[in-house]
Amino acid sequence: MVIDKIGNINNISETRKSKPLSGKKDAEKSDSIQISSEGKQAAEIAKHTLTIKETPDIRLERVKELKQKIQEGSYDFNDNKMLEMVANKIADSLLR
Repeated sequence: MVIDKIGNINNISETRKSKPLSGKKDAEKSDSIQISSEGKQAAEIAKHTLTIKETPDIRLERVKELKQKIQEGSYDFNDNKMLEMVANKIADSLLR
């Protein structure tokens, strides 16, 4: 095994002495994105969908209010309005 011919160590010290390239500057780096109108619309839809999912189907405050009105006898019952609300609720559940 020969270990006396490792190489010239002067080459290593020469690389330390080399000067950096002159005349070249680092380019300014900046990140930017452009969101398409479809992407913006999808984000809006996702935001509103989350809001809808977080909103309870049964509004307890409204239920309490209606129970109180019924007990007091001051609830004005409109058959057509109630039927329309029930029909819309059924239609919505079928379309899901």
